[in-house]
Amino acid sequence: MCKPFLTISQQMGLLESRGVVTDGATASILMREGYYSVVNGYKEPFIDDEKTSEAGDDRYVDGTEFKDLYDLFSFDRLLRLITFRYLIMAEATAKTAIAHCFADAHRDPDDYLLQANYCTRKEFGEYGKKEEDYATEVNRLIGILSRRRDKSSTDFIAHYRSDYGKVPIWVLCNDLTFGNMEHFFNLMKPREKEAVCKMIAEGTGRLGDKVTGYFDVQTARVSLEVLVKFRNICAHDERLYCAHVGDRKNVNFAKMVWMLERYLTNPEFFSFLDQLNNLIQRYDDKNGSLGHILSALGFPELLSKIEERIQMLEKGNAEE
Repeated sequence: MCKPFLTISQQMGLLESRGVVTDGATASILMREGYYSVVNGYKEPFIDDEKTSEAGDDRYVDGTEFKDLYDLFSFDRLLRLITFRYLIMAEATAKTAIAHCFADAHRDPDDYLLQANYCTRKEFGEYGKKEEDYATEVNRLIGILSRRRDKSSTDFIAHYRSDYGKVPIWVLCNDLTFGNMEHFFNLMKPREKEAVCKMIAEGTGRLGDKVTGYFDVQTARVSLEVLVKFRNICAHDERLYCAHVGDRKNVNFAKMVWMLERYLTNPEFFSFLDQLNNLIQRYDDKNGSLGHILSALGFPELLSKIEERIQMLEKGNAEE
């Protein structure tokens, strides 16, 4: 049965009946943001499980204010806005390196449509993928590439189709998603994957870095999968602060931050950390309930590591 429509006053009354203290700003926030986005999206840390079980509907921890839910909602929105910007930078770096290294090894513009130019079934399995999925994955990738090449209405793709008859991968990659290019990377030949890792390290100025220098193919495979999933969380306005991704859902936001570092230059990463630092400190100090939630998710530990890395980056800049 569909839930009945509630006016703003009725929404506030429902919250109050369930133990949430509203205030003078609650009505306008509900008008702008919507009950579902704020309450349904961010109520979980404030729910009293025992009372909820007894009542048969949501009941909140004593002293919960609507402001607490909205603060968490606002923190997560700002966290997404900051993070998305740098994930987009990482996406560009990864897509460029993947397309360049494949095109360097396979010079005909249509070479990405030939299965022979990808890794073998055995090589596919050696990097943590299931060998039995190999044929399906290759065919799916080639199908995606073929359709984008032949049917994309994007101006630059149509231009290459019309003027040259073919669309090279270094052009086509700009019309592919980050997920498409992660898929592409997983099916590249081993030496080409290694070339991608080296190009990313060189392009970001990290090749000789003791902390985040050249990284191996397995590290790239795992980090690309994680970055793609976090990028999509940000793009689709999903909850970021508590997100866990990966095969066993064991990569949280804090772990993702250090994976992202490899795909950014030091100045870019410094800027990212500085903004994260300011945001986490501001909301960690904002009220007790939100500070408790951030602590449970490991944000104070992340903040400590951020401050250490910022000091390292500042020291490195001063020595140059």
